[in-house]
Amino acid sequence: MADERRDSRGEAKQSFYAKQQLITAARVTFQYLAAVLKNATLYPESHPSSLSSAEKLLTKIRELLVDRKEVAFYLVGGELFFETHSVPVDQSLSLVMEQFVIRDIGGIMFKPGLTEQEIIKFAVLMSKEPAFFESEGGLNAALDQESISHIDLHRALIVDKKVGSAIKQAKKASTGYTDAVGTVKEMIRSVHLDKAVNMRKMNTTVQTMVDDILENRDAFMGLTSIKMYDEYTFAHSVNTSILAISLGSFLSLEKRQIAVLGIAGLLHDIGKVTLPLEIINKPGKLTEEEWGIIQQHPVEGALVLADVPGVTKMAMVAAFEHHQHGDIHGYPHVEDDHKPHLFSQIVSLADAYEAITANRVYYSSRTTPYQAIRILLKNRGKAFDPILVKAFVNMIGIFPVGTVLKLDTGEVGLVMHQTRDLLRPRVLLLTAFDGSERETGADVSLLETVNGKYVRSIVGTIDPQAAKIDIKQYID
Repeated sequence: MADERRDSRGEAKQSFYAKQQLITAARVTFQYLAAVLKNATLYPESHPSSLSSAEKLLTKIRELLVDRKEVAFYLVGGELFFETHSVPVDQSLSLVMEQFVIRDIGGIMFKPGLTEQEIIKFAVLMSKEPAFFESEGGLNAALDQESISHIDLHRALIVDKKVGSAIKQAKKASTGYTDAVGTVKEMIRSVHLDKAVNMRKMNTTVQTMVDDILENRDAFMGLTSIKMYDEYTFAHSVNTSILAISLGSFLSLEKRQIAVLGIAGLLHDIGKVTLPLEIINKPGKLTEEEWGIIQQHPVEGALVLADVPGVTKMAMVAAFEHHQHGDIHGYPHVEDDHKPHLFSQIVSLADAYEAITANRVYYSSRTTPYQAIRILLKNRGKAFDPILVKAFVNMIGIFPVGTVLKLDTGEVGLVMHQTRDLLRPRVLLLTAFDGSERETGADVSLLETVNGKYVRSIVGTIDPQAAKIDIKQYID
């Protein structure tokens, strides 16, 4: 068991680091491309600076071509992507991206066989006015005339996230969420009535969630920001599962491992069905005796799941370990050298974030997602593994989906999607505050620039409850 724990933890870290290294390599490659383009406006083609920058770019491209057929960059909505990975950009790289956009270029592909001379010729073409491409018959026609055969350009993509497949994905996420809540309700009723639990249905539900989250993670994570007073117990389990699945996919775990995480997330609090409701829902501070009863639920959960045919062992382990935070506040107490399984740590982190942002009928207000992220960052290395916290924050963003932002333009934006820059998500601009913007509002990226300067920047957050903004109208 210990070896399995070390292996799974190591695989997750390696996958995460491999992904970050690839993104870093892509960013450096685009920086070298920016240098080549700049030098083409300053020096002749044979100048040492031009040759040196072209050589550096070619070297990085060849490194990336070792295990792929082409090196492809795409520009969509003010963001830079390498294949499907979002690449962080600063304002200098944003200026380069603008050069592509004003020439109606939405993608650039470098293919095997590329030469330094082709790179320099391409840079010279890019230094010409946008109208030049039209006079030559289009983007790739201009490349052909210069015998540049190992660089392809694609036209800019027009993306409207409020139509077509995006709407279908949002509806699918909402339906999947409702189905998952229903499945948890059914299981809890079965445990209460001492009836057989339908694990086949639960496995199917989780597998559907995994497939949908892998397709559109933001749509599902947005639903977790909708907090329900009346069905907190059920929604908390589903939200924890969604967050655990999402983090597992972000860490590039195998699909079967992500499904196991999903089951563990759904069932992590099952031990609470054995505790008195008046204690679980008690407003105000618990007595020492009541707190002692609450601390029994991880053990009770493992015991309940031990009697459920077909449940994974990992679900039992996570139910037992999800409150063992590695500090004096963790429970139940075990020997000092015990370290919870990686999956238990993922469920624990998801459970904590969900609980911090929870709506309870006896709370006058709740902690916003923005504030919750800061609490997790404060506790990294203490209650939570710092690597997992870093991955979680990179995934969910400094301003999670559902956060309401105040922009320096005087506009109000609702975070709908994350970008590679944690401080610059995509937002839906709110004007009517009645939900109508979901169909008619502007969906903009805070990465968008004009003349190298950001069009919009964040100056603060807004408490949606205090401002009477119903987030559910926009995300559900």
